[in-house]
Amino acid sequence: MASESTVQRKIWLGLGAISRLFRLNTGRAWLSNMGPAGVQKLADGAVLIKSARSIAIGFAAPSGDPVEGASDLNGWTTVEVTPEMVGKRVAIYTAIETKATKGGRKREGQINFCEQVDAAGGIAGFANSEESARGIVENWLKRFGAKKINAGY
Repeated sequence: MASESTVQRKIWLGLGAISRLFRLNTGRAWLSNMGPAGVQKLADGAVLIKSARSIAIGFAAPSGDPVEGASDLNGWTTVEVTPEMVGKRVAIYTAIETKATKGGRKREGQINFCEQVDAAGGIAGFANSEESARGIVENWLKRFGAKKINAGY
């Protein structure tokens, strides 16, 4: 069984020809309002942050809180719009939530995020292999009759 991080890396590299994806770390972090001078590493490995404030890492809501359930890999898939779609190229938002090869728990926030992306017309889903991630993108393309354009990594 491959770990989630191994699966994620394979998907990230494997989909490079059809989608432009970026790793999105989410959560909360602390930084100093004083810049680097306000951060001191202590002898025991601890870090002291003077004049600290927290920030959201990854996608943030207008409230400043991290977006719950944001997918591991986010970016776009460029498609050539067919004549029925006015003949232009467009970037379709793409979100892939990676899981270990034997599955992994789908959290409610992750399910909601993928459902919202799908409802808005984007490409989203859960993948535990490069093949399943590629299937998410290719199924979307088939569903809408769109042609993929190589991402050109």
